[in-house]
Amino acid sequence: MTNLDALAQASLLRRLPSMKALLFFNVVGRHLNLVRAGEELHLTQGALSRQIKLLEQHLGVALFRRLARGLAFTQEGETLYAYSQQAFGTLDAGLRRLSLVAGRQTLVVSVARSFALRVLAGRLPRFVRAHPWVDLQIDTHRYFADLETSGADVSIRLTDSHFETGHRHRRLTDDISWLVASPAVARRMTARKKEGTPFRPVLLSNSERDDWSRWLAAGNRRVQPEEAALQFNDSATMLQAVEAGMGFCVARSALARDAVEAGTLVRVWKQEMRDGLCYRAISAARGKPALEPFLQWLDEEFPAGAHYHL
Repeated sequence: MTNLDALAQASLLRRLPSMKALLFFNVVGRHLNLVRAGEELHLTQGALSRQIKLLEQHLGVALFRRLARGLAFTQEGETLYAYSQQAFGTLDAGLRRLSLVAGRQTLVVSVARSFALRVLAGRLPRFVRAHPWVDLQIDTHRYFADLETSGADVSIRLTDSHFETGHRHRRLTDDISWLVASPAVARRMTARKKEGTPFRPVLLSNSERDDWSRWLAAGNRRVQPEEAALQFNDSATMLQAVEAGMGFCVARSALARDAVEAGTLVRVWKQEMRDGLCYRAISAARGKPALEPFLQWLDEEFPAGAHYHL
């Protein structure tokens, strides 16, 4: 800091009245009535009037004109009121921001990548808007995150009905599997069927899950695929390829439902398949404060599938 800066700050300190006096002036200026301002500040009219006079003496100008039924600003008072409004507004915003930052909390949610992309991503803005104090970190992995060692607070995974003790489990989905294709592929399949002409779209499948064999074993109607099928190790990428018209696949309803409702995927037939798996949110029995609102939000977003186990 230069000597000139120091002198300027010292001069400002001499001119600056107390913060309390400025606050009193601001409240009086908002009401332009000593009685109503006194009621808000819990001061008598006389005490508040004395505070305003002390402020006027400090500044060397009159701030109000006394009228029969209240007050009116002088030109100097109106100028000071405009600046004080701006200053207190800025100060209030800063204090609120500090309080928000001090109260922020990180919540780490480990999510299966397909569920994160196809289901969770479009819903997360609602949680973020409702809980701005939570710093949400979404960690996508293909495999289950150990809550004891990974640092995750919640893990959302495709699991069976066997539960680990000491953890809370919420069932988010009631999963079935559908045969799905893009609308264009589905139309071509229907048209070829009416013509009696074979149509063999490419079968897209998840290389880590033999859903097509299970589909056939469940007695569902067979579609004759091309001999050269496409395999993916990720269901989200597979479904994107199906939406692009590359063929058809067996898909979990949790991952395909939003697309079916939006019309980017269609169910080829009404048949369904169940394999006993569904998406569950697994969390510690007790956790940081940010955990509870997130679990409650999951209940609201996935009410049909929510069940609880410890």
